Amino acid sequence: MSPILRMGLNDLRLTARDRAAFFFLLLLPVAMMWFFAQVGGGSSGSEAPRFPLHVVDLDVGWLSRALVKELDGGQATLKPLEPEEWRQPGERVRTLVIPEGFTRSVLAGEPQALRLEKDADANLAYSLAAQVHITRAIVRTIARLVEMKALAHPGSPLAEEQATNEFLALGQRPQLVTLEVSTAGEGTPVPQGAAQSVPGILTMTVLMMTLIYGAVFLTNEKRSGMLRRQSTLPVSRSQIFLGKLTGRLLIAGLQIAVLLLAGRYLFGVSWGRSPAGLLLLVGSYAVAVAGLSTLLGALAQTVDQASSIGWVLTMVLAALGGCWWPAEVMPAWLRAVGHAFPTAWAMDGFHALVSFGHGLEAVLLPASVLLGFGALFAVLGARFLRYD
Repeated sequence: MSPILRMGLNDLRLTARDRAAFFFLLLLPVAMMWFFAQVGGGSSGSEAPRFPLHVVDLDVGWLSRALVKELDGGQATLKPLEPEEWRQPGERVRTLVIPEGFTRSVLAGEPQALRLEKDADANLAYSLAAQVHITRAIVRTIARLVEMKALAHPGSPLAEEQATNEFLALGQRPQLVTLEVSTAGEGTPVPQGAAQSVPGILTMTVLMMTLIYGAVFLTNEKRSGMLRRQSTLPVSRSQIFLGKLTGRLLIAGLQIAVLLLAGRYLFGVSWGRSPAGLLLLVGSYAVAVAGLSTLLGALAQTVDQASSIGWVLTMVLAALGGCWWPAEVMPAWLRAVGHAFPTAWAMDGFHALVSFGHGLEAVLLPASVLLGFGALFAVLGARFLRYD
């Protein structure tokens, strides 16, 4: 094993032995992800958000059953209710009520009103999405009824089973017209919910963990004379410095891996359609925070100084980088200031993958800038690190 890797693994081992490390490495980030996701609301990635929709069919005719079937799918998670359940009090955010006589009245050409009941504290965005979903289902249903009437033989009304089969057959045909929707102009969608909180807390806590632990260990090694003794070994100072940098890379990489898994399986965040883009982004971010950690460790004179500066620096960079709130809601000048630091570039890359569904090409610029930050911090750290 090379001395560089051996020193890096030793730093990782020392971090893992610290009892507080488990709290900062996993428990605190996961708790913060959950809290900010609840506060922010919204979805968990580039996939369309889903909303619950209860349905009460008081008609139970073939057309009302066909409408319910049409409603099942897309963004709606359909939850049918029996009339007895509906009349009893319960926690139902939004409920669609199909009235009695719906099938008979519609086929007779009489107007019918569907009622959407909503709780006062129901999410407005999801309620609007439910209205759009219901409207689409109604339009599709009416269109098929019109087509069935045009194709029907005069004087020969269809039996219920035959009408149902014909209606369903019309719905199974390939679509003749499709609609593609894309964002126009210069506006940028604002990430919400877990799609904002999970990448944001990951970015912040990886910086905090690597910066504080890495800087504290390096400062302690300087003050205890460990670094001076290591410089007497048959290894160059460049190898020693690269070993310290590798240790911080391993710390950052371990936490990133843990939080990526937590985000995917605990919060359902889709990390995008490009695994290569995700690996490039998190790898370049690990290089940036590892370089910054070695620079702080080289400059700090005491352990308390390294810890305090690391904590304050993490809070400032997290706020300016859009880790606590979407950078899209910040003034343009403040966003520009934020891009003087690695956190803003990391969040740009995460949003491109998670919230906007882009691929590898969208993270090439953020990853390049992050690697540049890492190289700059590492060069400065090597320049200011004192071994005696």
